Amino acid sequence: MKSKYILCFVVFVLLSACNETSNNDVKQNIKSIQYEFKEPTNFPFEVNDVSTSIDIGPVDYLHQFIFYYRNKESTQQIKYILSKILNEPKENDFSREDKTEYKLKNGISAYYEENERNQSIWWKNDDGTVGRFVYYINGNSRDLGEYKLEAEELVELANQVQ
Repeated sequence: MKSKYILCFVVFVLLSACNETSNNDVKQNIKSIQYEFKEPTNFPFEVNDVSTSIDIGPVDYLHQFIFYYRNKESTQQIKYILSKILNEPKENDFSREDKTEYKLKNGISAYYEENERNQSIWWKNDDGTVGRFVYYINGNSRDLGEYKLEAEELVELANQVQ
């Protein structure tokens, strides 16, 4: 009976030692994840539903913060996406083709595009984060029609978060 307790104790000590080593390795590999960003406060339609999601994975490659601003009645929605790709190669830049360029108040270029179902504007900050606003209605399943925004309204949203 005594030998079972000693064996259990030895196994416990060994497992504890192994666990401590892996925790230390993990702690050394974890980098601080801290971002400061602004949210818009003025929208081109009444917002009565707001939600947020965070997508960090893999932890050493992509960090995304997504804010959803919606009007439940009209089904208008703006998705504000902030992305940071870590260790991004320079050639992995966003395409600027077929987009209209606007200058934001801070001098950064923003790129606007639209189709029948959505409108979007994106920009890349000096720290490598990419911001995007995507506007659509009814879950992006219907043409914008009368709900289409002016491009300048998306530019104003981008200026609010600079």
